[in-house]
Amino acid sequence: MSRIKTGLASGALLAVVLAGVQGGAAFGASPPGSSPLPGGVQSVGVAAARLADAAAVTRLSDFNKDARTDLIARDTAGRLWLYPGNGAGGFLSRRQMGVGWNNLTAIVTPGDVTGGGNADVLGRDTAGRLWLYPGNGAGGFLSRRQIGQGWNHMNLITNAADMTGDGRADVLARDAAGVLWLYPLTGNAIFGSRIRIGSGWNAFDIMGPGDVSGDGWPDILAREPDGQILRLYRGNGVGGFIGYLPVSTGWHVMSALLTPGNWERAAGNDLLTRDFGGRLWLYPGDNAGVFGPPRQIGQGWNGMTYIG
Repeated sequence: MSRIKTGLASGALLAVVLAGVQGGAAFGASPPGSSPLPGGVQSVGVAAARLADAAAVTRLSDFNKDARTDLIARDTAGRLWLYPGNGAGGFLSRRQMGVGWNNLTAIVTPGDVTGGGNADVLGRDTAGRLWLYPGNGAGGFLSRRQIGQGWNHMNLITNAADMTGDGRADVLARDAAGVLWLYPLTGNAIFGSRIRIGSGWNAFDIMGPGDVSGDGWPDILAREPDGQILRLYRGNGVGGFIGYLPVSTGWHVMSALLTPGNWERAAGNDLLTRDFGGRLWLYPGDNAGVFGPPRQIGQGWNGMTYIG
């Protein structure tokens, strides 16, 4: 694979397996039906709403170090773009981060995995090698380096926040048999022993949103195979979860779900979605397992093959 050029930039979590990858989480949903946008207002009963509190796990992808979480997106030409968050649920002007990113079959934005204080990117190439693209804190990257191989047997790779409670960002991956694994990252983008979370996860859209329940432990969000129901799996702080509860229904009208952390810097970690018309929606989290009514924050996003 030719080396990705990391050019101009300044200043992105779904993050997920890309379009065309079997079982991909972000872009593999069924066509839209006649249902309205999901309201996201059904409480899961995790904790009382605490609107004055900020979520414990925020700003997972602050690429320009302005204390606001950002998005990155890849277009069909393979260009990678930075969409800096403005801290109020919207964007500042986008900037190009690099070209040649179509050579990757998966992109992941897990946050800081090197310990350098900057948001980083992981990418899998067609040979199954996993690459680290260290962020430089100014919206660009330092020289990449290989940190793994044999990742082609995974049909989903996504962010996990710090599910083990060791202060380091982790990665979730699902194999072809439907087993979900947690890969803890320790030190300078070094993987510890993986943890088997469970089986039967095939065809789910899976995201690591950070803590959305308000108990201090990062959680998992998963959309059921028919796209209707969004589930919340509460993290237990040691790499697993405590059962699951339904969040709300009607999510089949979305072609992408992404978890950027505390996008609007308000109560809790948020959920962003893209509908089949290319509109981008913000579902604000309340830090108690509930997502509030959506508001549109963009349009024209159908030209992106990855958002995270």
